[in-house]
Amino acid sequence: MANEQRDSGSRTSSGVWDLTTFYLGISSRFCCLKKDEKAWKQAELSLKKWEAAYPRSSTAQLVHAKFLISRGWRIRGEGYSNTVRDEDWKPFLEYMEKARVYLEKHKKTASADPHWYELMEMIARVQSWPEHRFQALISEASTRYPLFYQLYFAAIDYYVPKWGGSAEAVEAFARQAMEKTKAQEGFGMYARIYWYAAQTQYYDELFSDTLVDWPTMKLGIDDVLEKYPDQWNINNFTKFACMAQDKEKTASLADRITGPAILEVWGQPGYLAQCKRWANGDPNTTWPSR
Repeated sequence: MANEQRDSGSRTSSGVWDLTTFYLGISSRFCCLKKDEKAWKQAELSLKKWEAAYPRSSTAQLVHAKFLISRGWRIRGEGYSNTVRDEDWKPFLEYMEKARVYLEKHKKTASADPHWYELMEMIARVQSWPEHRFQALISEASTRYPLFYQLYFAAIDYYVPKWGGSAEAVEAFARQAMEKTKAQEGFGMYARIYWYAAQTQYYDELFSDTLVDWPTMKLGIDDVLEKYPDQWNINNFTKFACMAQDKEKTASLADRITGPAILEVWGQPGYLAQCKRWANGDPNTTWPSR
């Protein structure tokens, strides 16, 4: 399945690579193991059998690396650094280093899949690589796989403030990624990057806490929807237009929504309806600030 998705570059209806959902699905097993040592050992044995049977499988190697990364995160926990126990830092960092060494050792085979670079970027963020080293990794990744979205999203995790970056760094990288992909994606990458940044760092403060340029993002929205007029995309972009206080764009996008609002996007019943009333000039409705 991975070979087929990798070779074809197939996408979901929203434009996400099928290969991305493949790795999310296959590695989700590790999310449920928590600190059960027996279960982790059983999972590792399964991986070793897979690799022994298919020693040149980039997929098997990447899942093994993901296993090591996940093992480290299960020890550390998902909270902020000040919530991590002192005794958990050492094994966490050791597993990150094991994953890096493993990926480097298998680079010739495993980097035939763009997920190799995504995992390396995750490790680079945790290990606080200097920017020149991180940029070298990104340059190589985007040269080989310029349209693999996760490469750019993983880079944003490096540049956001909660990992030591800044709004300026996010904007600079968003522009860089947009130029890299403009021939195929138009302004779409700019919109997708800020969409991802909103999901992982800024949430409802995207337009107050970043340097996002709404006119550019709006062009990106149009470019994404030209190729992928999916209801998930339309719901999300309508919400961004409302957050940006663009009445005209909110109204035009809202008109393209069919069926009920996707609550995973809007968060609460009635938010879409309020945005639509505001965008259409209802004198009794104010802009729906969150």
